[in-house]
Amino acid sequence: METSILIARVLTVIYLSVGVGLLIHPSYYRDAFQKLLDNPTYLFLGGWVAASVGVVLVQFHNVWVNDWRLLVTIVSWVALIKGILLLAFPPFIRAFETWFRPKALRNYIMPMMFILGFIFGWFGYFA
Repeated sequence: METSILIARVLTVIYLSVGVGLLIHPSYYRDAFQKLLDNPTYLFLGGWVAASVGVVLVQFHNVWVNDWRLLVTIVSWVALIKGILLLAFPPFIRAFETWFRPKALRNYIMPMMFILGFIFGWFGYFA
């Protein structure tokens, strides 16, 4: 349980920081995502980081239970799979290009960052 709480606290900071960043500086994130799509170096680096973090998270938190810790496990596996796909199949990211448009960032991605941040924050700090 201590590992779950630690990971939840880290994810809280990350998700809420990105949510606030998307709220305050949406053009910065839009430009950053466009650079990610246009520059193979960024894609490689993003894939490497996602795969590395994903492997570590899956190794330390592969908990398949029927409570909030399952969400931590799912996020871990998503990070690992995303990293593998970015490294092995770089054009894969183009399938998600519409997610990086201003309307999608504002209407879907930003609220999702806040929701996940608050969920992980609740279980990491208060539950």
